[in-house]
Amino acid sequence: MNGMQRLGWLSEKLAEWRSTPRIGHIAIDKSRKTADMLRADIRIEQEVAAEYGRLTRKTEESEPKGLLLRIRDHELYQADVFGDLLKKEEERKGPD
Repeated sequence: MNGMQRLGWLSEKLAEWRSTPRIGHIAIDKSRKTADMLRADIRIEQEVAAEYGRLTRKTEESEPKGLLLRIRDHELYQADVFGDLLKKEEERKGPD
């Protein structure tokens, strides 16, 4: 599951619900060290998951809430995957 797939889920539902999204941007980390890149990815996944969680709390309708929870959970899973990769990288190279 990747960000494009999650974006596809949202765009299909937003079109169905005739809703217009507000899109925000997160600064891109341009690190060249693998561990730094993974830390940045983890932070971004956690921030995005927190935003989906916030939106979930504001939504009372079950279908949008379910979709937001599903996407939030995928973001958290992705953060865990990056965390596992970071642990392996740090074991391989040692902490920065």
